[in-house]
Amino acid sequence: MEEVLIALKKGDKPPHSPINEYNYNYRISNNKKCLQGNDDNYEKVVILYVIKSALNNENRRDTIRKSWGWENRFSDVNIKRVFMLGVTTDPLFQDKIDEEYARNKDIVQADFIDSYYNNTIKTMMGFKWVVKNCPKAQFIMFSDDDMYVSTKNLLKFIRNPFNKRVGFRRKRDLHFIPQNSGSFKSLSKINDLTSEAILSYRNFSSRKLFEILYDFDPVLSAFDGRLFAGFVFFSSPMRHKSSKWYVAISEYPFSKYPPYVTAGAYVLSYPALEDLYYTSMFTKNFKFDDVYLGIVAKKCGICPLHNEHFYFWKKPYSREAYSNVIASHGFGDPDELKRVWEEQRSLGHA
Repeated sequence: MEEVLIALKKGDKPPHSPINEYNYNYRISNNKKCLQGNDDNYEKVVILYVIKSALNNENRRDTIRKSWGWENRFSDVNIKRVFMLGVTTDPLFQDKIDEEYARNKDIVQADFIDSYYNNTIKTMMGFKWVVKNCPKAQFIMFSDDDMYVSTKNLLKFIRNPFNKRVGFRRKRDLHFIPQNSGSFKSLSKINDLTSEAILSYRNFSSRKLFEILYDFDPVLSAFDGRLFAGFVFFSSPMRHKSSKWYVAISEYPFSKYPPYVTAGAYVLSYPALEDLYYTSMFTKNFKFDDVYLGIVAKKCGICPLHNEHFYFWKKPYSREAYSNVIASHGFGDPDELKRVWEEQRSLGHA
């Protein structure tokens, strides 16, 4: 993939042909969102929110516009937001979407049917839109429309993602090194480990070893400007046919998924997003978007960074409990989201 990525970024023909281009047309392209006025120059955007939303969730979108998706939240931080939608076959409903776009200028709509198993298409059309229409975005936060997000805590994290998780985690003793294997007896050798070797080391749980090695040497994550962070999962395919998450062996023949970031909310630097987008062209589509991005990330050498303050479940609310929360799932009630966000903002946490 390295050779392919270099060619694509130079505008050259890659040595291999793409197998998976997401060539859906944009019903609403919103291609001027990141342009400076009437110029053809793109704005430098610090945070671009790309929010995956269902067509009939206008109330949620309106609340996000007035809370954590508020573009003018900080005078010195350029924030942009777009809501990523699919299409409907109901022309009257489409008229409502067009009217909403005319009022807010923050919708991007592609012509695929908006359904659960098309979430990967929605995600990758979002990636494609960013690459084509907002290439000077520094960080891109993908989120569902039922999330609470703290822009303030997100800014703290992206400004220093490897410094004890922005002070959220205790400092580990750097003199401690696992002694069960010769491969781990010196810090100098840790840098030589591949993510595959890390995950196959059996004397520690995968997550424990993953966290230990990150705290020893952040360079291990291959952070070369490519940040892909959120709540990292290690799991296996579900083989029970009755499950919503059933995956046949013909779809995915391996017993483990690569480490992946849960899809509710995650943040990427632009270089990471760009590499993931181009790599997706050479990676077969998969119906679960978070797992798919994990597969694509492994293929192009990006190691997801775990942060425990991205909650894929609904963290029980209290004024103090949300002081360090970056994102929390389960806020499908717009009134509840508004109430929580306003209280956290008054406390200086949002």
